Amino acid sequence: MNVDWKLIPHFANIDAARLESIQQAAHQRSFQAGSTIFSEGESCAGLHVVLDGMVRIYRMNAEGRLHTLSLLRPVSTFNEVAAVDGGPNPYNAVAVTNAEVMVLSHRCLIGMLANERALLENYGPKLAHLNREYIERLEDMTFRSIPSRLAKLFLHETTYADQIAETPTKLTQEEIAAILGTTREVVGRALRSLLNAGLLRKKGRQVFIADRAGLEYLAETNTMPASATQPECPRPREI
Repeated sequence: MNVDWKLIPHFANIDAARLESIQQAAHQRSFQAGSTIFSEGESCAGLHVVLDGMVRIYRMNAEGRLHTLSLLRPVSTFNEVAAVDGGPNPYNAVAVTNAEVMVLSHRCLIGMLANERALLENYGPKLAHLNREYIERLEDMTFRSIPSRLAKLFLHETTYADQIAETPTKLTQEEIAAILGTTREVVGRALRSLLNAGLLRKKGRQVFIADRAGLEYLAETNTMPASATQPECPRPREI
């Protein structure tokens, strides 16, 4: 399977002959659903490009709790940092569905960066963007409430839009919990609070944005908007 490398920001503005040499240097790999692509701490697996299917990027703590960093679809890239410094993989990658992945080794990528100025100019800002993105997500986990993080996820703001390929309505509460760094039960309570406040609405099993301005306020300020619908107080019983 040939890759349209021009669709990948790293390889924009590179001439056709050079792109062909990149295609020849890359190796395509196939994974069945549930298969491990590479593991955290293992030797550098190189730069990966998702050609088909969906890939989960995650870390796991000592207690076995999984934290999803990304859910990626074509033509997303991952393992950019290790592919440059040659160090161990910083996270785990697993095929959620049957997946096709193209791989560029660390040695191959370093050689290309040394000889292709356009690739170097593209790759540097991409690494900086990833760094800013993960710093913002770390700040969210440290300082923001779960309802505020959930609001950001539904709004698909920059903190999550580049990393989470699935829309929140297609994610299970367990997957949302793994993305937000919490438990399914906490996500369930936060989801109900946003539904009760009129910021989200539910139709069948699908959840939709009902008040975008309210969600934006919650995501930005970490505070529920005053205009949010409050549950009605029970009427006093007549004696």
